[in-house]
Amino acid sequence: MQLADIKKLRSIKLFLNLYNLIFRPLKTEQANYDYLRWNGLIDLLWRVGGNSTRAFLTKKFLTSSPHYLYPTNKLYFLPGEYEERLDTLRTSRADIANNVIAKLVNSEDEVLEFGCGHGLIVGAVAGFCKRAIGVDVSKAIVRVAEELNRNVKNVTYVQVSGLDLKPIADNSLTFVYSIECIQHIEKVHAVTFFHEFYRILKPGGKAFIQFPDLTRPAELDAWMDGTWKVQAERSYADLTMMRIRYYTPEELRILLTRIGFSSVIFLDYDLNPVESASIYFLATR
Repeated sequence: MQLADIKKLRSIKLFLNLYNLIFRPLKTEQANYDYLRWNGLIDLLWRVGGNSTRAFLTKKFLTSSPHYLYPTNKLYFLPGEYEERLDTLRTSRADIANNVIAKLVNSEDEVLEFGCGHGLIVGAVAGFCKRAIGVDVSKAIVRVAEELNRNVKNVTYVQVSGLDLKPIADNSLTFVYSIECIQHIEKVHAVTFFHEFYRILKPGGKAFIQFPDLTRPAELDAWMDGTWKVQAERSYADLTMMRIRYYTPEELRILLTRIGFSSVIFLDYDLNPVESASIYFLATR
């Protein structure tokens, strides 16, 4: 890295630290970490910076957000440490794409991932379908997804509101899926997105949705223990962002059927058989 690049990165880091210091007291569930710290800045920084700036911002975001390589500390910036952890994350997400999603799509499918985050799952899924779209409410993480998956040509990343999927046309896709995302959304809003899944799917299209299953002992124990642990170790804003909303299989079956899905079946995938257990629903429009 050239001296000029190092000076530029130091200037950006100083600016971000000052910005965070000013806005940190305003953290609430509505005005959360990502919105205050990143969404107002990300387009500007992405436009004025080159590849080294984008790589730095990607690392900064992934190691600061509660959703990814949190909590941040100097360890992540040691030589090779961040790369190793990112490789582990990439491998684990590719396993989901290869072992689960790849079994449900074909080369002609047009696929959307709801809550794509860093885009590592949908970036891998793109290899199995005609085209793929990753959507997320965070402008910052959409930029990060573009950076981490810049060599994948048939995937597009789109920022959406927290209320709907308006950028996506009616009856335009054949497969929609969501992994470890809807569980963090209030149930009343989750139902709205179930309706949106139905809207954007073509007749016969399928929605594949994952949730933690509160009826399984391992997940119930994790819920009882984890709620207090998160509350003790994280701020209120982090807690509200990461809180998990649990469902039972029958609750989900009723919800999706009422929306209009003609077939709702339960698939028993155990991606984490020791730590947790999940519900996987495949619903047909």
